[in-house]
Amino acid sequence: MALILSACSIGCSDHEYLVTKSDFLAPIKRPFRPETWVGPSPSQRSLKTLQKFNLVVHDESDWIRNYSISETLERLQKSIQHDASPEKLYALTELAFLDAQTLLGEDKRHAALERFTLALVNAYGYLFTPQFEHLRNPYDPQFQEICKMYNQSLEQAMRVIASDGQLRSGATYGLQLGEQLVNVEVRFPNNIPESNISELRFVSDFSIQKLLRHHRTFGLGVPMIGICNGRETNPAIEQYYPPEMCLPLSAFMKVIDRKDSTMNMLAKQCVLEFHNTVDNSQLVINRTTVPLQTDTSIPLAFLLDQPSLSRPREAATTSLLNPKEAGTGLFMMEPYDPDKTPVIMVHGFWSSPMIWMNMVNDLRSFQKIRENYQFWFYQYPTSQPFWISATKFRRTLHNLYRNLDPEKHHAKLHQTILIGHSMGGLISLMQTLDSQDEMWKIVSDKPFGQLQAAPHVRQSLANTVFFQPNPSVTKVITIATPFQGSVMANDYTKWIGETLFKLPEKTDLVTRQLVKDNPSLFHNTRLLTAQTSLESLQPGGQIFNFLQSARRNPNTSYHNIYGSRQSSALMKKLASESDGVVSTSSAQSAHADTQIAVNANHLSITDIAPTILEVRKILQLELHRNQRTAMIPTSRFPH
Repeated sequence: MALILSACSIGCSDHEYLVTKSDFLAPIKRPFRPETWVGPSPSQRSLKTLQKFNLVVHDESDWIRNYSISETLERLQKSIQHDASPEKLYALTELAFLDAQTLLGEDKRHAALERFTLALVNAYGYLFTPQFEHLRNPYDPQFQEICKMYNQSLEQAMRVIASDGQLRSGATYGLQLGEQLVNVEVRFPNNIPESNISELRFVSDFSIQKLLRHHRTFGLGVPMIGICNGRETNPAIEQYYPPEMCLPLSAFMKVIDRKDSTMNMLAKQCVLEFHNTVDNSQLVINRTTVPLQTDTSIPLAFLLDQPSLSRPREAATTSLLNPKEAGTGLFMMEPYDPDKTPVIMVHGFWSSPMIWMNMVNDLRSFQKIRENYQFWFYQYPTSQPFWISATKFRRTLHNLYRNLDPEKHHAKLHQTILIGHSMGGLISLMQTLDSQDEMWKIVSDKPFGQLQAAPHVRQSLANTVFFQPNPSVTKVITIATPFQGSVMANDYTKWIGETLFKLPEKTDLVTRQLVKDNPSLFHNTRLLTAQTSLESLQPGGQIFNFLQSARRNPNTSYHNIYGSRQSSALMKKLASESDGVVSTSSAQSAHADTQIAVNANHLSITDIAPTILEVRKILQLELHRNQRTAMIPTSRFPH
């Protein structure tokens, strides 16, 4: 007991999943050259281009460079207007970018903004001008370098804009860069109202600390964290949102040439766009597919560090010791999308939704998965018997479908997939069973109508022992699930459980009164009087026979993953195989359509690659099956 109590008292740091970097300028800094006392300087190729076209404006008063950066840039701009070429655009981009660094170091932010913007628009010209299509060589180091300068110039320009409070949808700013006008407009994704985005943060400000793997893709753009306030036009949907959501965004600036008739100058109209990279990780520009630079892990980690989400140990312990105070219900990580299939994840004993985060992080790194599935989480007090939790989950799902789709128009919603770990697997499984009279027969062989009880008590008991399969659940994936109970739930742990936690006193009194008022009705009251989840998981209970024999929804498929730790031949003789909590014989399912064993213990099984890849395979097969049947018309949805 002391061990359990000491574990409960362990504190958590303010930032478990992320560490804030100390120097956000580090990615753009170039080495200082002590032998010449020259700071960041152009590449030899750019210097040769300037010399080749006689574009250097010498200035001996500048004892560091020996040339005037401003006049050289101006001359280079004029040369490009009359005779553009990729090498000139590259040289201009590099000179402007390097000068912007110097200005930023001198705290001349708005002058630096002009230079970063100049670098941006010319890098864009190098990368996307149609007439240079056959001259661009993606294997040339210069091509790779200009992509980096585009991204870094965009990020630094955005930082200056943000410091002025202008990084918001609809905001505009204009600059005159020599003989060029540049106008920039900021736009947010169409599917996210600008009023819902309360804050933008740069992914590059953070590094991953706790998630096992960091998932990002490389291309153009600046990965961002879009912090949304969780408000919805439909309050029925909003109740499933956390106070804040963190979306993975990528910023990208498009450049369009046009003539400004009022000033007779060439103008560049720029649009700074933000793309939700959960659904869109590439663009098409001038018939060229452009991969966006993305990061799905840091926005997830940022969400997990928000005060509105309980820390893993805190949430798990609260749900165990104080079930009345525990957060209960279903929540989403991102706005509801009726065109994506829900995957609802149900944690196990003394756990919380945090146990799924490494799996979700990995699954969302696969484009097909994140574009077609949305991940939701069910949290519940883990101290109560699992059949009580299953009853409450059943009611939660019923309300969910009614709130999200009252007219039953969302086909994907009714293809829900449940994934349960440990006791959560039993809770998920029970959503697809038809109890008929079999669960009632565990406690009584007499008709339910003979029960003497108040109407609300009768209804509560009926909801627990009589139920039908949820037709909107098409697949159940169970992981490390004790289908025959767990030997860890023995008399000793039962005593600990009854000492530390139990059902609310009011529930206990109602149950005792129910048994007292019906002395000859019940032949087995364990289902009614079990006080804790540990007691409910003791092997040998008739509830486990019911779970094996109950009629199942024929339209639901079942998949099982269980842990079996590798051990020596001697250890196998001395002890039965298990994952450390659930024996292999209990964790195996006779009803699974697919079933695999992985080398993992009970707690780490949701984090390891073999488990995650098996879940991915199951989701992909379901996706292919749905795509094959998508053209078959349906006249009704399940109720």
